[in-house]
Amino acid sequence: MRKRWAQASPDLKAFLLGILLLGINQGMLNSTFNNYLNDVFRMSAADRGALEFPREFPGFLILFITGALAAFPMRSWAVLVGLFSAVGVAGLGFASPSVRAMTVWMFSWSLADHLFMPIESAVGLRLARAGQQGRRLGQISGARALAMILGCALVWVFARLCGDSLYPRLYGAAALAALAASWAFSRMGSESEGGGPRIVFRSEYRHFYWLNVLFGARKQVFLTFAPWLLVTVFGTSPGAMAALFMAASVLGVVFRQAFGDFVDRFGERRMFYADAAILFVICAGFALSANRWLLYGLYILDNLMFATRIARTTYLGKIAKDKSDIPATLSLGITMDHAVSMTVPALGGMLWNACGYPSVFWAASLLAGAVFLVAGRIHLPSNTSPAKQAA
Repeated sequence: MRKRWAQASPDLKAFLLGILLLGINQGMLNSTFNNYLNDVFRMSAADRGALEFPREFPGFLILFITGALAAFPMRSWAVLVGLFSAVGVAGLGFASPSVRAMTVWMFSWSLADHLFMPIESAVGLRLARAGQQGRRLGQISGARALAMILGCALVWVFARLCGDSLYPRLYGAAALAALAASWAFSRMGSESEGGGPRIVFRSEYRHFYWLNVLFGARKQVFLTFAPWLLVTVFGTSPGAMAALFMAASVLGVVFRQAFGDFVDRFGERRMFYADAAILFVICAGFALSANRWLLYGLYILDNLMFATRIARTTYLGKIAKDKSDIPATLSLGITMDHAVSMTVPALGGMLWNACGYPSVFWAASLLAGAVFLVAGRIHLPSNTSPAKQAA
C-alpha cells in the first residue's frame, strides 16, 4: 500500500485527502440528521417528508450550477463544496432557532453534498486507467466510506462528552473538517480541468437518464423513510444510528471496491439486475418485518447498494460520444434524479399517514421491476475507443 501511495499522482493524493476529510464531515452529519430533526424540532412523518423538497432541490439545480461553473477547473468546484458544506453545517449547529432558519443552512449543506456527486465521478474517471474505471471509482468510494467510519466514531465520542450540547459541538467539528477538505481540494492540479460543455442531452444516453430517474425515487427508501421508521417507530437512538452508519461504512470500504471490480469483470447490466433484486428484498423486509435486527441489516444493505452509482458512471463512460460530455451528462442525470426525489418524500409522507408505513415500502418495491426492465434494454459497445475511455 505504501508503494502504491508513493507512486500515485499528486492529483490523486490531494483528491483522496479531500474525500477523507469530506467523508468525516458526512459521517458526522448523515448519521445524526434524523435524530437532530426529531430531538430539536419534533417533526411528524409528513413534515419530515416535506422537508426533503428543499433538501433535494439543490440536486435539481446541479445542471444549472455546473453549467455556470463549466469554464472553471473542477478544483474550484471541489473547493466550493468544502466551503458551502462548512457554512451549512455550522449554521445547523449554531444558528437554527426555527425550522425556517434550519432549512436555509440545510440548503447550503445539501448544495455542497450534491455538487460533489459529478465531481467525484468525473474526476474519478479521469484518474482511472482504461478498463479499470470501476476499480478506481470503487477505491474512491471505499475511501469515503472509511472516512465516514471516523465521522461516526466521533459521534459516539461527542455523544458521551457533550450531553445536551451535542449538536452544536458535533456540527462545529464537522464544519472544520469541511474547511480542511476545501484546502485539500485546492491542491489539485492538471486532472481537474474544466467541466466541458454546459449542457448535453443525447437520445443515446436515454437509459442512463432513466436509471437516474429511478434511483431518485428509490433512494428515499434509505435517506428518508427507512431511518425515520427506525427512529420514530423503533426508538433508535443517535448512538445506535451512528453505529448502523458506521457498520455500513466499515463494510462499504471493502464492498465498494469489490463492486467496482465486479462492474469491470461482469458488466453494468448484471449489476443493475442484482440491484433490482436486492431492492425488492429490502422493501419487502421493511414492509413485513417488525424484527429490529433484521431491519438494521436491511438498512445497512441498502446503504451498500448505493454503490450502483459506480455502474451508472462507468456505463456512461462507455457509451459517451465524447469524453467531454461526461461531466455535463452526470449533472443532467443528477438533476433528473432530484426532479423525482424532491416530490417522492412528500407523497410518501402522506401515504404513510393515510395507510401506514408498510404502504410506502410496497410502493417503493415497484421500482425494482422498473430497474430490471431498463437494465434489460442496455446495450454496450463491444469495444470502446480511446476517445471514449476515461484514462
